[in-house]
Amino acid sequence: MILLREITDAEFSEYKQMLIEEYAQDVSHNYRIPLEEAHAHSASQINVMLHQGLSTPNQFLYTIRQREDPTEVQIGYLWLDVNDMKHSCTLCDIFLFKDSRGKGWGRKTLEVLETLMAERGIRKINLHVFASNSVAHLLYVKLGYQVTGLNMKKWL
Repeated sequence: MILLREITDAEFSEYKQMLIEEYAQDVSHNYRIPLEEAHAHSASQINVMLHQGLSTPNQFLYTIRQREDPTEVQIGYLWLDVNDMKHSCTLCDIFLFKDSRGKGWGRKTLEVLETLMAERGIRKINLHVFASNSVAHLLYVKLGYQVTGLNMKKWL
């Protein structure tokens, strides 16, 4: 069973650092820019989006927990930007720890998220996935997410 539990202040601090590092790696790899530059971009963007930390309006951060009675362990993080007026949300980040990947927890987490958002009146979930993340892209397609645009480039 998958549970989404609101993140604590201590968990947020740890998650934010990890998020900046992971996002910087993705940006550096996908846009072929130096890691130092990608790190600065990543930190800046995340600091703007979460400018009030856990108190930032419309931002919801969770730990992803896997429970098999009697044990419960954290297996990742999830971050949402919710717009109730538009009945939509954006999945800003879903991160599973390496030892929790490939076990179906991503699928189960997204199914729990979809139920939670539907109960809230949300009718659409948006997300971005880097082209290099073929595993996530395939999962999203299998769950019914549709491509709404493509960014393309050619390196010379």
